[in-house]
Amino acid sequence: MILEFRGGVRPLSRTFCGKKDIEYYKSCSVSCIPASDSASFSVPVGSSVMRGSLIGQTDSTPVYASIAGVFKGILEIEGTRYFTVMNSGEEGEERLFMPESRSLTEMDAQYIIDTARRFAIYDSRSGLPLWRLLEHALGCKRLIVDCTERDPASAIAYRLCIEKARSAVGGAKVLLHCIGALKCVFAAEHYRNAAFAALEECGGDEKLFAFGRLEERYPYNDRTLMDALYLKDLAKGETAIEKGVLIIGIEAAVALYDAMINGFPQLDRYVSVCGSGVLEEKNLCVPRGITVHDLATLCGGLLNGNFLVENSLLCGSKASGALGNATSCLVAVKPKKRQRVACIGCGSCASACPMNLIPSEALSKKTKELALSCVACGACEFVCPSNIPLLELIGCRDYKDKFLPEEPGNLRDSDDDAPEVLL
Repeated sequence: MILEFRGGVRPLSRTFCGKKDIEYYKSCSVSCIPASDSASFSVPVGSSVMRGSLIGQTDSTPVYASIAGVFKGILEIEGTRYFTVMNSGEEGEERLFMPESRSLTEMDAQYIIDTARRFAIYDSRSGLPLWRLLEHALGCKRLIVDCTERDPASAIAYRLCIEKARSAVGGAKVLLHCIGALKCVFAAEHYRNAAFAALEECGGDEKLFAFGRLEERYPYNDRTLMDALYLKDLAKGETAIEKGVLIIGIEAAVALYDAMINGFPQLDRYVSVCGSGVLEEKNLCVPRGITVHDLATLCGGLLNGNFLVENSLLCGSKASGALGNATSCLVAVKPKKRQRVACIGCGSCASACPMNLIPSEALSKKTKELALSCVACGACEFVCPSNIPLLELIGCRDYKDKFLPEEPGNLRDSDDDAPEVLL
């Protein structure tokens, strides 16, 4: 059964990225890990650190060096503060913790929350520390592990399902035990047959695990997942946790399990670098804080005139600086000037809106209802044949860096385990 939700847009096409295994890199030229205004460092500036060394703390979460090199302190780059380690050709790893020796039944909720904090696990869907999400989710009756992609060109979640299925299921069991949930749903696009098969093989207990096959429609967010899986509405500002459901990305489940098994904190991130504007599409496991420049270099560079967009062509922004905690996909696109014309009253924007709004109302009046309810997913702009900057009119975001993806003919065809004729 394919589960549907209201609103959203269907992708133009997919790419071949899903056929590519994850490539692993443990080094880069510089690591820039995001730091809050209250962040502090625990090693002297200029000192040598190993991969895995504790270098500071941000928002009560420890920060570990993801590469070996020289610690340069907390630097501000392009308006963002980073814990910065320069690669100086040094090597070495430091393991500060022993692999987990307790059985799951010996762990209580607080122990798991402390473990997620100690290992600095982040949820790439929200960009938040996992331990903070768990604190708020205690008592939730359902867990959703989101295995969907941020953009149809991406395939990193799909590859994690296949290559790290055991870790994903193991992490889900830990999370279920922590919050006291009764069941976990792995949610992915309906055609990801190999992903569902791999997860089902590792998590065969039907009492604990279910699999949600979602229609291929973007964006996938808390609102659309709750609609598809539980037929529950979320207002803007309302969280799934308030409805008794914790939603996390598959990367967080994998990272938590692997950290507990290996004794290393989350030193790496998983990311797809994809789209027709990059020389070679890749699914990567790279050090936390790798720069966007280094990511592009690993993929052979960008074609002339292209740049990278974070997460989604629907609502993403131009990528700069370093890979953020909430970024799992970089799409290479070529900007195009949009020729705006008058609204033709087709109603496409209303059909695409997952919040049941009528975005075109912003043309005639500024309504508080629109601004308060809009989640800035970008679906309305994507389908608008008149190229009207609806989000700018609604007041959801600055429009200065708006871009348009390539024409459908410039995208590549299907990528993974889907049948010859797409469902």
